[in-house]
Amino acid sequence: MNLQAYGISGVLDTRTEAELIGLVPYILERHPKEELVILGAYGGEPRAWTAWPLAALDAGEPRSSIARTWASEEFDQLHFIAYSADTDAAATRLNGLHDQLRDTGCESVDPARNLVVTGRSWGYAAFGGLLDAYEGTGTITAPDPAQGRIEGLMFRAACRKRYALARLRPRDAASAAKAARIAIRCRTNRADAADPLAQAEADERCYHRALRDPRSLNTTSAVALGVAVAANTDLAATAIDDISSGHAHALEVWTEAARHATGTDRAPSTALAALAAWQAGDDAAAAFAEAAVDADSESVLAWAAVHLIGTGIQPGEIAARGSLDAEEAAA
Repeated sequence: MNLQAYGISGVLDTRTEAELIGLVPYILERHPKEELVILGAYGGEPRAWTAWPLAALDAGEPRSSIARTWASEEFDQLHFIAYSADTDAAATRLNGLHDQLRDTGCESVDPARNLVVTGRSWGYAAFGGLLDAYEGTGTITAPDPAQGRIEGLMFRAACRKRYALARLRPRDAASAAKAARIAIRCRTNRADAADPLAQAEADERCYHRALRDPRSLNTTSAVALGVAVAANTDLAATAIDDISSGHAHALEVWTEAARHATGTDRAPSTALAALAAWQAGDDAAAAFAEAAVDADSESVLAWAAVHLIGTGIQPGEIAARGSLDAEEAAA
């Protein structure tokens, strides 16, 4: 059995149309009937999937809704697979949706990925029906049952990961640019600070204010917190203690700080968000930890989060139940 890892870029790119169609029942865990199945990917990695009744494509609003949802920079590939006994009608509906996506400026739609399936056969959609009236179309290539089930799980897990990582993305390009400018100013101010102790105390105030009320975090304070924890290991230690004690706001605070962080400064905030997610039983933990390593592959904290979460052990099972301050630790 050759089980391919969906986290590896290009996996969907390497599949033939017949193989891709063969995976669909395992992704959906059922056989589609009179439906449109959409698979979205970026760099070959699955990002999202959905299924719509084909009849819904006859109405303008559902077709527009699909077009708006999938005309996104998150996808560089869209696979449209229509399942129907009436191949001509399915192809016409599919191509109507294709045109609407093109009208929105979507660049990730390729006519070669517009497919129609009937029974065990498939073909390319074209106006008026399948190309060449089924000539040159093929038979679906299904994986063996064990491989299909595993790959279906992996496909859905990759899509779930995409939703988790969306929590770390800036709201828009303008917000990201603003955060980068603020980060530069914060680093400059820290470098010019005459009193390191006063700076450390300011870091603690910023952090505890956010921990008391995460809604108080705006772009400036969230960026400042991310820069602070990247520079101040005592602040990181305090944050780890709060996470380990199960503070109710830890995940929200560090997710927000990570969302606004830039460059390698993103790694500590994202690693703390990963640890907080792990502590809270949030399934975004592993995705956050990977994102922390992506931000800085030399970050000890990021790698620690990856390894801790990778053990599969629940935080409560390894809690020491004690307390330790910095002076005691150094003694």
